[in-house]
Amino acid sequence: MINLSYAVALPDCRSRKMQCYRGELDAICAELKPLGYDGVELFARNPRELDQAAIEATLKKHGLAMPEMSSGPASEDKLSLTDPDAGIRAAARQRLKDYVDMAARWGAKMHIGRIRGNIPEGAGADEAWKQMREGIWETAEYGQTRCVRILLEPQCRFQVNCLNSVLEGIAFVQELGHPNLGIVADTFHMNIEDPSVPASLMAAQPHLWHVHFADSNRWYPGAGHLHFPEILEALRLIGYDGFITMEMEQQPDSPTAARRAIQTIGALLGRL
Repeated sequence: MINLSYAVALPDCRSRKMQCYRGELDAICAELKPLGYDGVELFARNPRELDQAAIEATLKKHGLAMPEMSSGPASEDKLSLTDPDAGIRAAARQRLKDYVDMAARWGAKMHIGRIRGNIPEGAGADEAWKQMREGIWETAEYGQTRCVRILLEPQCRFQVNCLNSVLEGIAFVQELGHPNLGIVADTFHMNIEDPSVPASLMAAQPHLWHVHFADSNRWYPGAGHLHFPEILEALRLIGYDGFITMEMEQQPDSPTAARRAIQTIGALLGRL
């Protein structure tokens, strides 16, 4: 059965440009649970600065799972696996391990987004690809020791300049060949980069371990032109039974976005 979760930013996140619910975690959970959400996907800048035991107690209090940990806010500290500075690359690899350690509390997955870095043009490109591959491999290896699956998130060209489409992400995962590395597919990015959202989801089937939903305008499902019945049918056809996280602009505000998202998707799943 598909379960629904919502993206929530933890207090150490400083950027205001995040597709997450922000505020006091206990109050957010108290709102999301009665709406019908099964979990929250946590976004943290630096897990070492958080009271993880208190976070765990809050989720347990509200009966919410934590299916996936996002490394997205690491970009606030300008960490990248492809940075020319070896010290920054080392810090990025360590931060990814810190995310894995936090995710291990819940047996959650952890995804790699912009922290993978960009690929420069010219002579530095081969070295950047090498550093990215090594960093992702090392993270997948470490995740395996902690029972945490590692996911690559293909993101559109306006976020990073490589591995933009799910089809490119599949090719990368297959080339790297690590059994603990899969894909998280985001419908907003797919709408920009993939020729067909349903077709790419079906192509990703052996590697698809998590899904993010947002409409074409990055608002809640139903606010844009993506055809979510067709998207959910593709997930049904490949037997996907994991979590779908609502990761989207908090428009017109978080309470409204959370309510309308689950009204749309919950109805399509026959939950309402």
